[in-house]
Amino acid sequence: MNGTNVIRAAQSASPAPANGLSGPSGPSLRLKQIQDYQILARVRLKERLNGSPTSATLYDLLMRDQLTAIKRQPHA
Repeated sequence: MNGTNVIRAAQSASPAPANGLSGPSGPSLRLKQIQDYQILARVRLKERLNGSPTSATLYDLLMRDQLTAIKRQPHA
């Protein structure tokens, strides 16, 4: 059951980097990307604390991708 939840969470979180490349730009997009990153960080911490290293590793990768997208956006 936990694996299903992780996949759903990952699917909802993964479109954010793609939006950063082709969507609207500016401070609002950057703020949204940072908020998404914070959500990923909270979920990753919960996965680590629950003893699910595979799921936590998945979130590590998603967080890295999200951080890359944030860095590509111009600063406000």
